[in-house]
Amino acid sequence: MTKRQLVIYSCLTVVFVCIVALISANFISTKKYVQDSVQRETKELLSNFVAETNRFSYERIVELELIADYLPTLMEERQELLTYLHRQNEKMPFFAGLGIIDKNGIILASDGSEFKVQQEQSYRKAMRGEIAFSDVFRLRQDPTQKVIAISVPIYRDGKAIGVLSGVVNMSNIFGEIAKESHLPGLVFLVKNEEVFFSSSDQMQLTDIIPDFDSFFSVLHEQSSGSIDVNRRTAHFLSYEKTWNDWIVVVDSETNPDREQLDEALWQNGLVLFIAVFVVIVVVFYVNHIEREERNRVKRDLLTGLGNRLRLEEDIDTGLRAGKEQGFSLFLISIDRFAELNERFGYHIGERIVYWVGRKLAGFIGKDQVYRIGEDQFAIVRYMNGTGEGPFASQLMELMNAPIDVGMETPVWVAISIGIRQGAQGDNASELIQDAAHANQEAQKAGGAQYICMTSEFSEVCAHRRQVALQLETALQRNELYIVYQPIYSVTLNKVVSFESLMRWRSPVLGEVGPMEFIPYMEESDLIIPVGNWLIRKVAKQVVEWKEKGFDYFTITVNISVKQLLHPTFLQDVSRIIRETNVDPTQLVFELTESVVVENIKMAKEVISTLNRMGIQTALDDFGTGYSSLSILKMLPFQFVKIDRAFVREMETDNGLSITVLRGVIGIAKELGLGTIAEGVETLEQLRSLEKLGAERIQGYFISRPIPPEDAIRTLEKNDWLS
Repeated sequence: MTKRQLVIYSCLTVVFVCIVALISANFISTKKYVQDSVQRETKELLSNFVAETNRFSYERIVELELIADYLPTLMEERQELLTYLHRQNEKMPFFAGLGIIDKNGIILASDGSEFKVQQEQSYRKAMRGEIAFSDVFRLRQDPTQKVIAISVPIYRDGKAIGVLSGVVNMSNIFGEIAKESHLPGLVFLVKNEEVFFSSSDQMQLTDIIPDFDSFFSVLHEQSSGSIDVNRRTAHFLSYEKTWNDWIVVVDSETNPDREQLDEALWQNGLVLFIAVFVVIVVVFYVNHIEREERNRVKRDLLTGLGNRLRLEEDIDTGLRAGKEQGFSLFLISIDRFAELNERFGYHIGERIVYWVGRKLAGFIGKDQVYRIGEDQFAIVRYMNGTGEGPFASQLMELMNAPIDVGMETPVWVAISIGIRQGAQGDNASELIQDAAHANQEAQKAGGAQYICMTSEFSEVCAHRRQVALQLETALQRNELYIVYQPIYSVTLNKVVSFESLMRWRSPVLGEVGPMEFIPYMEESDLIIPVGNWLIRKVAKQVVEWKEKGFDYFTITVNISVKQLLHPTFLQDVSRIIRETNVDPTQLVFELTESVVVENIKMAKEVISTLNRMGIQTALDDFGTGYSSLSILKMLPFQFVKIDRAFVREMETDNGLSITVLRGVIGIAKELGLGTIAEGVETLEQLRSLEKLGAERIQGYFISRPIPPEDAIRTLEKNDWLS
């Protein structure tokens, strides 16, 4: 996952979490509002029905009491009494029937029939002067009706002479009350654990409360209350007893407000679905863009071919697949491409690269050709380790025809090819490096040819890679150390200076020669931190030896081109001098001719600044470059080190080297420069150089490079030639 994907996905996660949180908060808020609203309306409906039930009961009692007050005047006249009862019964539709119960418990109904009282308990209570409500019973005239009797006493002269009974069908009454109500919900009327009325024909109380026994046990304990059937869906039951022991139960099942929960759930679900859909689309789009960018990153813009990254992936994929069919990597470079750029211009160079890539792709297929460098192409060819030579020859034959790049005349191009066979255990980076080394060898051999990587050559390349790998951390692991080669003064007959030489002892590779590891330092820019370490180490060594009583000596330090031209070089040197408290006049910086010719103007400024600091400078390997004399004239050196090649050939080239040495030493003296002859291995060479006027000698005759504890002892020796 890329950093951009991580940022986008993190933002999407935050946004999605926020949306979910808002949806949840909105739904929770809506649910609470609906729950509170439904519960409130259910309680209001219950309160309304209870009030209506109580009001109805009071009104019936008042009506019966008014009738009872008039009845004593008619008690002796049976026919008039029946007529009056019948007329009052017709006026009062709420009563299913009216009747008078005498002292003997015989009921005279308004229709003239007589029968024994059924509800004796309520009858006796009424005879005692109380208003009584009977239990539920079936109406004698119509057994399908379940009714109750309201009984009030009939008084004459303050004494109860009978009872007026009004029979009421509470189901019918309650139905009328339910019709007049505008509040939502189902209403049930319960008496003696039996449901006498339901405002819905489809819904029964037993459907809502399966455990009736538990429900009625709660009713016996509390006269009013509420039960959460399902609070999540705002389904509540509210109940309350009336004053005459009827129980009104209101159910919120049909409350339309509950539909808001379904609507809120649906709406929030839709928003969540849209959010998820948008997230999926964005993720898909981001992945698509990332794939497109990865493809662009893996494709060369100029040629449209795969680049090095794509090549490495394809090679690793092939190696992981473990195919029985082997493959070879062909690394192709355009010979003398830098010269073509200089001769025709970079725009023509790009056209050449484009047409070479096009020819290779047309020959073998675009998917098998990669551009991995400015003028480098690669081809992965499955051929089981055979036929590399003929295939490479075919590739070179492609270039036998000139390329038309829009100039007056076509351009002839030759290519060099390095070949590396793939095998189990290899990796893409090693394969490419080995093929590149083989390609370099083909170019060194003159170009327009191919070279196949051999096992011996591969071992050399593997060793080079190991050197480069171990060198990365050699400084941190304190594997680098310094030896010192004494420099002998001919006139003083003593050692007056040392050349500091860096060495590397690797726990993995053993002792590694400077010719192996220093070039890698130059290539990887490790020479900058390592160079500063070397200067600091030498400065500390000067201070240490000076504290031991040795004053008259200098130590030379080799400075690379990257060090000299680095923008912080002078600041680094100044800081090291300040921190180590070294005498800068005891330091000599050696620079090769290749260093100074890189940028003569800048080199002159740096060398002049070093001289002003007190640091002396020396031109190393003098005499090997074509511009040495002009450099001596232009740059303010204090010493010239004569290349060992002249010393080595003094006795074998018929005096030519002696002539050159005499001239160089003479010119140096005329310019006021000290001379140091390198590579002196015999006394005869030393004597010859002494006669020629050389001032200082360095070489195995004096001493090989030695550790610092041995080097310091050479300063005490004064009989070097005895």
